[in-house]
Amino acid sequence: MTLKNNKILIFKSDKVGDLIHFSPCINIIKENIQNPHITLVCSNYNYQVAKNYKSIDKFIILDNNKFFKTLLNNFKTFFLTKYLYLFQFDGKSNSYRISYFVNASIKSTICFVKIKKILGKNFKITRPSIFFLKIFFKKYLFRDENNNKDTKKLTGSYQKLYFDILEDLDFKIKSKQNIFTLDKSYEKEFDNIYENKIKKKYFLFHIDERWDTFNKEIYEKISILIDKICKKNMLIITTGVKDFVYLNLLEKKYKTFNYNNNNFLNIESDLNLDAIILKNMPLNLLAYFIKNSEKNFSAHSGPIVHIGAAFGVDTIDIIKKNKNDELNRWIPIISNYTKINFEDIKDDYIDNFNI
Repeated sequence: MTLKNNKILIFKSDKVGDLIHFSPCINIIKENIQNPHITLVCSNYNYQVAKNYKSIDKFIILDNNKFFKTLLNNFKTFFLTKYLYLFQFDGKSNSYRISYFVNASIKSTICFVKIKKILGKNFKITRPSIFFLKIFFKKYLFRDENNNKDTKKLTGSYQKLYFDILEDLDFKIKSKQNIFTLDKSYEKEFDNIYENKIKKKYFLFHIDERWDTFNKEIYEKISILIDKICKKNMLIITTGVKDFVYLNLLEKKYKTFNYNNNNFLNIESDLNLDAIILKNMPLNLLAYFIKNSEKNFSAHSGPIVHIGAAFGVDTIDIIKKNKNDELNRWIPIISNYTKINFEDIKDDYIDNFNI
């Protein structure tokens, strides 16, 4: 596609997993526009991943706490620059507000539809409103956030919606696989830990503060799963950066190394344990552990699911049955992905997963 205007503006100011879920589209856009100049509006959190994508030429961090300051600092980029395409794919209200006034030949977005019951009656609520949607956006698709069975035409994964919009714009799609660019500044650190300390194949099990919302029965089932893994394999348990109660319980059972205290350096050279906890690991270092593991387990942690898909690593997603439909929208189209429901975990069931 040869055009004089090659400027692209993308809004993805959401979470890390959301950005990686969108990552194949960055390459698709790059491959379909001659010498594109891509500006990505990202968040403080997902910038740590976004900055590693070489296809992105400019980054703007949209901080909702400093919204007007962000507008002033980037006034020329938002309002005085002519774009060929604008993709508003984060669904954020402030991103919509900016998008209305951006000068772009073609604006695309996803409209989120919810059914809310008010005074006993159902009302359809959209974000953005249909009025603004039809005025400002040339290409758009709808996504039913309630996952109602009677609105199947509005459901589907976010990735499918992204690809459908790009295909409507006559973009050729070579690959739909997630892309993750490893941060080279953490490569030596991973090699030091793995080659000099761990020195064996391992499974990875990621937990975070959301585990505090689970009940005792779920903890007991996860203990069955962890014990099963440890009988045959080395298990590395990784955590997010926040402290939480369930982590305290695990730390009583398994030896813990805290990245914040630099004691990853104190991991024994001949580590002969069934399981260890690596606590407070930076995301870009965690990515190396995800890439090099035999299997990744988590309770639908976005980075685990989406980074695992980027590298073709087996990913086991453990969720409650009542979350199946809600979380289906986030499953990467190309991935070695298996879903387990907490309610089904038992010893003989686990044998089906080649652990």
